[in-house]
This record gives sequence, C-alpha cells and structure tokens, in this order.
Amino acid sequence: MPIESKIIVNLDSDKKYINPMIYSNFIEHIGECIHNGIWTYDPVNVPLFKGNPRLIGVREDLLKVIKDMKVTVLRWPGGCYSDVYHWKDAIGTRESRKTVNNIHWSKFEKAFPGIGPTIQNQFGTDEFLTLCETINAEPYINVNYGTATPEEAAEWVEYCNGSVNTQFGNLRAKNGRKEPYNVKIWGIANEIYGSWEPGYEKDPVGYAKRYLTFAKKMREKDPKIQLVACGSDRSDWNQPLLGELGEEFVDYLSIHRYFPYGAGKFIGKKHPDNINCYHALMASKSLIEVFLNEKWEDITTTLGTDTHVKIAFDEWGVWYLFKDAIKTNYNLQDGLWTAMVLMTLQKITDKCPMANWAQLINCIGTIQTDPDGLILTPVYLAFKIIKDHCFSHLVEGVEITSQSFNSRKFSQIPEYTNVPYIDCNTTINDASDEISVALINKHFESAMSVDLELNGFTPYEEGLKVELSSDSPFDYNTIENRNKIEIKETMIDSLSPKMSIDLKPHSLTILKLKMK
Repeated sequence: MPIESKIIVNLDSDKKYINPMIYSNFIEHIGECIHNGIWTYDPVNVPLFKGNPRLIGVREDLLKVIKDMKVTVLRWPGGCYSDVYHWKDAIGTRESRKTVNNIHWSKFEKAFPGIGPTIQNQFGTDEFLTLCETINAEPYINVNYGTATPEEAAEWVEYCNGSVNTQFGNLRAKNGRKEPYNVKIWGIANEIYGSWEPGYEKDPVGYAKRYLTFAKKMREKDPKIQLVACGSDRSDWNQPLLGELGEEFVDYLSIHRYFPYGAGKFIGKKHPDNINCYHALMASKSLIEVFLNEKWEDITTTLGTDTHVKIAFDEWGVWYLFKDAIKTNYNLQDGLWTAMVLMTLQKITDKCPMANWAQLINCIGTIQTDPDGLILTPVYLAFKIIKDHCFSHLVEGVEITSQSFNSRKFSQIPEYTNVPYIDCNTTINDASDEISVALINKHFESAMSVDLELNGFTPYEEGLKVELSSDSPFDYNTIENRNKIEIKETMIDSLSPKMSIDLKPHSLTILKLKMK
C-alpha cells in the first residue's frame, strides 16, 4: 500500500511573482561545452543549421532542444575563461579570427585530456548573440577583468549596444549587424576572490575600486546596462565589497555553488549511485535556501532592506567528478534534485531573481552530444517540465503533512533528520483560473498516496498529469537507450477540491488544473 500524506493548498493566501530568469543557463570554453558542443568542429552525422550564416556550426537537433528548454538568460563566455578572453579575437571574417590556447583550462590537460581545447574563435560575440536571439534568451556577458582593461570592456559594450555612429557600433555594422544587440546584463570578473582566477584579488575593497573603473567606463557607453559584481560564499568578502561599491554601479551580486562536491573530486571514477548520496541530495533543500538567504543578509546588512541589488546565482548545479567538466551524464536522482532546487528558487525569487545552471552542453551539462544524436539528461527534463508546466505566481499557503526520513552526511551536505518525503509547490497563472501543483516523492522505493485539498479552487473534473520517473533513481538516458527516461503526460478525471493522488517512488509529478 502507498504511504499516505496530506497537502492543503489555500488559494486565497498570498501570491509571489516568480522571475523567469531563475530558469537560466551558462556556457563556457571548457571541455566540449562550446568546442564540439554548441559549435561543431569535428564531423557529425546530423544536419547543421542553415537558417542563419552566424550559426553555420550549430546542429539542428541541438538548436531545437535548446529552444524547447526555454532558457531565459544565457551567460557567456565564462566562468574562469572570461578572465582570459579577448573579444576582438572572435569577430570579423572567420578566416581572420585569432586561434589561441585555452590559457585557463589547458593547464589541466595532462590530467584531464580535452578539458582545455584550443580556441579557434569561430563562436564569438555575433554568434553568441545571434544564438540568444534565435532561442529567445536574454544574453549575459561576463567581461575580462583578469587580463584586460576597462577600456576593452567598454569597447565591447559599444560593439554590442552602440549606434552605427560610434566607433565600435560601426565596426559591428561592417561585420554584418547594423542594429544594436542591446545586451542588458554585464558581469565584471568571475570568482576573482580565488587564487585559481587570472587577476586574483585578495582584498574585496581593492576589487571594488578596480571594478568601479570598469563599471563607469562601461556605463559611459550605455547607461542602461545592469552590472554584476563578483560575490563570494564569505560575508567578509561580500560586505566590504558592497560597502565600497554602494548601489549606483551594481545590480547583482554573483554567487556560485555546486553540490555535493563543490568543483568535483579530482580522484574518482564514477557517479556515486548509492542510497546515501540519494538521501543526502533529497535532504539538501534547506542547505540551498539557507546558503542564499545568508548572501541576501550580506546585501541587506550593507545596503539596507530596500536595496535594488539582488543575488545572481549564476553558477549552480551537480558536480561529482572534476573530469565531468569534459563530458558527463546525469541520472534521475540528479534531475529530481534539480527540480527541487528550481522549486526552492521559486520561493526566494524576490531575493534571487536570476539563477544559471552550469552548464548547458556536455560540460556538467543538461544536454549531451555525440556524432549521431543527443542525450537529454534528467536535468534537462527537470528544467523543461518545471518551465513548461509551472505558472507565473507562487501560492504561498501550502501545508504539507508527510512521513519523513533521515540522511547521512555526504561531502558538503550535512546530515539531516525529519526530512519530509513530499515536496510541493503550487503556482497560479495571471488570470487566477489555472493552477499547477508540483509534487516530488523523495521516497527511495515506495509509492506515496497524497490527499490533496484545494481551498478556494474548484477544478474541472478533467486535468493534466505530467510525470518524470523511472524504475530506479540511478537510471540514465544513454546512447544505447536515449529515451529510457521521458516526460509523460496523461489526462486524469474525477478531480475535485478534495482528491487523492498516487505518486511513484523517486518521482516528480505535476497536476495542471483549470478552475470550474
């Protein structure tokens, strides 16, 4: 018999707008993310896109699934690589572009062959921004703080956003694009607090002072751009930084976090497909929420509670092994964890309105490519099901009564006790006549029966049930079986304000209901 739980949704409770920028992503010149990922250099057995000469190296199948994913913001060109990237190397005619060594990532080549491919610069500013327009994503460009100058960054802003009457706007027009791209979001440095980063800054005040020289010159070119400063997981970095910056030249504080191993273990052979890892991930929701709330407290402590500055959680995701930076795959466990984080982000969107999964293709990626096709990982499927089937506002009045489990410490994730097996978010559309009830059953092996009570909402008898599940949480989509795990949609009937829903073990289920 399924284990019983109860959920009460009070539709008359407060509603919170969900910023769609929480469904964002990130690409970087590392591994096969861009090289033989976004941009095809080696032969493949699938057609390349022919609709726009700017995208001649992009696969048709890949472009379609990225569009289907509905990425809202795409960050580029890094990451660590952004602080060695010179944008002028990758504009103009293809034969005139400068081939360069991957200065940052190639230092790991001996231990991890393929992690730092040579950069042929066929995918540059115009290609990236054309891709963003094609997939309807807002572009987010991270400028080179580590090895470039404020002038170079400002010229990049002018190239993207300036009129044809400006020096670099005119250069853009000569390269085939007369109209400005109007890139709104610009980051200044990546993880610059770290010794691994070109341009490493030990002192947040020193970073803030140099940051301002970039910010002011960039805003001279376009006063409307939004600027992202490099934050940290440490308050003794964030608070002095923001205190020195003030509010005029910063709109977001960039924060990064990977689970469960940070940037992955250097030694290791395979995914930790075991019940301890599973339970730790399923229990880690509060860890993520507390982590981001602490960064929000850094902002409000320094700038006040009415500040316009928000968190950009612009690198997050699952990272088990460092070698996953070349190419990896994800299982259902990872997809359920991703859905859980997205549901958590829906709840704190007022503090953290933008979040970028790292990364989109191959390198710890949601999508995997091979010469014959694609693997849509359960992480991709989690993004797609949440983006497609959740609405614009979160219903805050949700009460959950559920049996619970305990988890053991696993890497960065501490042990937890009394973790509910059921997670639930309810969202509602702008017209307040449709709701979406997202339910995660975290039980490793048992189905669960949920008594669902909707107060203030009477649904039509028929609705849509959408599921992401498989026989095991450690199942993968693979080259041999690309569609083992799929999103399944079925119509269900006999719906009412009080009903019972059966949830498969280790699954995500969404009910979409219309008001009667």
